[in-house]
Amino acid sequence: MADDAESPADGTGDGTAGGPAKGSGADGGRDGAAGGRPRRWLTRRRIIQVVLVLGLAYVAVPLVNEMPQILDALRRARPAWLGVAALAVCGGFVSASIALRACAGIPIPYLDGVEMQVAATFTATATPASVGSLALGVRFLTTFGLPVSVATAVVGLQSLVQFIVHILLLVLLALVGGRAVDVLHDAPSGWTMLVILGMCVAVVGVALGIPRIRAALADVWQHRGREAVEHLKLLVRAPARLAASFLGAAGGSLSSAVALWAMLIAVGGGSHPITAAFGTLVGATLASAAPTPGGIGAVEAALVASLTALGIPPGTALAATFGYRAVATWIPSGLGWFFYNRLQRRGRI
Repeated sequence: MADDAESPADGTGDGTAGGPAKGSGADGGRDGAAGGRPRRWLTRRRIIQVVLVLGLAYVAVPLVNEMPQILDALRRARPAWLGVAALAVCGGFVSASIALRACAGIPIPYLDGVEMQVAATFTATATPASVGSLALGVRFLTTFGLPVSVATAVVGLQSLVQFIVHILLLVLLALVGGRAVDVLHDAPSGWTMLVILGMCVAVVGVALGIPRIRAALADVWQHRGREAVEHLKLLVRAPARLAASFLGAAGGSLSSAVALWAMLIAVGGGSHPITAAFGTLVGATLASAAPTPGGIGAVEAALVASLTALGIPPGTALAATFGYRAVATWIPSGLGWFFYNRLQRRGRI
């Protein structure tokens, strides 16, 4: 009897407690779908966009004091050469897209690649040392099916190719430029340079003696450097991809040089193509190492110093520098925000 009494109780418990529980769960699911998961305004993507916009504003605010000079230089500039500078910048985006496609070895649509490169100017200007543009490149490649590790290696490979091309162009300019790129006439003496080099070597030696730094460098090599080298080996075995990657990287550097050269002519500074090329290469080097967002301050200082050291009057160098930065950085950054959102809507980042 006890068993018989317990059975209905159990059955009732299962039927009454379990049944409503399921119904309650269903109601709860409907309630959760209706009220438990409301549309959130503060999403992760929106937070990232806000942070990037604030970073861009932080970069742009210091230039407010220079706006009268920038506007005056652009107002007096020759429109035709401003157009040449703008076309050169556009050519740089196309060249970078070709280089990325060649390094990745996958059929990335050219239009998507160009849009990503423009969007990268927005993220790069809001973050130091191009961190944002590199991260955007990795995210972009993963949407085409590449694993994160492979996408990271591809971006690292593109950076490695760009570095090799950068060094080769600097050496070439030093060989063919002659006095046009003679910026070492005021350099310190040989003994001073030797002491500075020794101090740098000592600092590197002490840093490598710290286990945590050694472990961090080993981790970077294990997860990024080795993959990039392996992809470089594969790239070397594919002549067409190798040529496309190096030509794309060279096209990006030369497009910046053409843009600055055209801006020099536009503001009345004369035609100095080799000077412009050397200045942009030096500026790009400092931009990649500067801790400030978008290389702000470092790039402008490097460009003005390079141009004046190479014989351009200071006023003209300042006007050309800020005009060049406006055409090559600030206007594309505004367009980059638009393409950043467009790529997000299309699921490309």
